[in-house]
Amino acid sequence: VPVPTVIDFGIAKATEARLTARTLFTEFHGIVGTPEYMSPEQAELSGLDIDTRADIYSLGVLLYELLTGTKPFDLKKILDSGYDELLRTIREVDPPRPSTRVSSLGHEARVTALRRGASASELPRLLAGDLDWIVMRAMEKDRKRRYSTASGFASDIERYLASRPVEARPPSLAYTFSKFVRRNQTGVIAGATAAVAIL
Repeated sequence: VPVPTVIDFGIAKATEARLTARTLFTEFHGIVGTPEYMSPEQAELSGLDIDTRADIYSLGVLLYELLTGTKPFDLKKILDSGYDELLRTIREVDPPRPSTRVSSLGHEARVTALRRGASASELPRLLAGDLDWIVMRAMEKDRKRRYSTASGFASDIERYLASRPVEARPPSLAYTFSKFVRRNQTGVIAGATAAVAIL
């Protein structure tokens, strides 16, 4: 069975076919990479040592796209303002959270929600909270604040799927308790019932 494998982000080229009109590809002066997936440190063009955290940023963009059906920035529109504005946006502008983005998509939000088995009104609520935190941590402008490894990023997604507290979210007692209750609803209800009966 063929298994697709991503070996790198942003520097792929079409070798045997023409790229589609919707593809933003490497041709902007000194940029090596696809701007839509390029991390802020790559957009600095300063020779800064690029490490795996640049790939974490790109993975964050992919997750953003999977959740919202759209990329964090419409770089084709930004390019109308020029090359410098493109680089500045990548380096300095924080994209809207996924839950905020789907709230502003209009008709596209209905299509995106339908593909995810939800309604357009409930999709922002489903994305708000942990998924917002995970995506935004992966796409932090300061690479020191991103996940340091892909496995750390994956572990946080697994924690979300298991209703456990995610590392991306600032810790609080109420948040940790709500996750505990969600994981152990039957036991918590039984314990609360017993406590009420005793009282």
